Amino acid sequence: MYHKTENIKRIITYVLIFLIPIITIISIFLSYNYYLNKEKELEVKTINEEKKEQKEKYVEPYINELPEARQTYNNQNIMGRIEIPNMNINNYVTRTSDNSYYLNYNLYNVYDQIGAPFFDYRNTNLNTDKQINIYGHNTQNNKILDKLPFTNLEQYTNQDVFNNNKDIYLYIDERKVHYEVIAIKIITDDVEHMNIVFDDNKKFIEHAKKLLSNSLYIRDTEITKKDRLLVLQICHYDPMGSYLLVIGKEV
Repeated sequence: MYHKTENIKRIITYVLIFLIPIITIISIFLSYNYYLNKEKELEVKTINEEKKEQKEKYVEPYINELPEARQTYNNQNIMGRIEIPNMNINNYVTRTSDNSYYLNYNLYNVYDQIGAPFFDYRNTNLNTDKQINIYGHNTQNNKILDKLPFTNLEQYTNQDVFNNNKDIYLYIDERKVHYEVIAIKIITDDVEHMNIVFDDNKKFIEHAKKLLSNSLYIRDTEITKKDRLLVLQICHYDPMGSYLLVIGKEV
C-alpha cells in the first residue's frame, strides 16, 4: 500500500513537472496576445480620434462669388447673398446710399416695382456690424408672389415653421455667416429694429432686449456683447400697415 501511494505521488509530481512549464508558456502567450490586442485597439482608437479631430478642424475654403455676380449684373451694389434652406429664399442683396432706391429697381439697376432685397445703407461693414438689417418686398398679389421670394418669410408666423427652420446663411465678401433664427416679431409702431449703430456694448445689450421683447415666437437665448444680429423686414398685412421681423443671431 505504501509503495502504491508513493507511485501515485511520483506520477502526480511528474505530471505537474510536465504541465507547469506548458501552463506557464500558455499564460505568457495569452498575456502577450492580450497586450498586443490592447495595443492595437489603442492604436486604432488613437488613429480614429486623430482623424475625427482633423475632420472637425477642417474648414471648407470660402470662395467669394460676389465679384462674378457684380460682373454678371453689371452692378457694384451687390454686397451679399442670403440663403434660407427650405424657404425658397436664395437672393443677392444690394446696398446703396439710401433705403429707398432698391424698392423700385432690380439687380440690373432697371426700374422695376418688384425691387430687390437690400441692406440698410448704414451697414457699411457687413463683416463687423453688430446688427445687419435686410429689407424686402411683400405682396398680396398672387400674380407676382413667385417674383418676391421674401414673401416666404410669412411662413415664420407658423410656429412649426419657426421651430424647424432655424438656419440663415449670409454670403459676404469676407466669409459665409451662419445665423440662427431666434425670434419672430410683428410690429406696427415699434421701430427699435431700426437702431443699428451703438455707442458701446451696454447700449447694444439694452437694444437687443427691447428688440426681442413682445415677440410672437422666441427661443430661449441670451444676447451678449459678443453677439451679432440679423434682422429681415417685410411688410405684413395682419394687421394692415404692420411689419414682420425675422431676427437671427450669428452662430
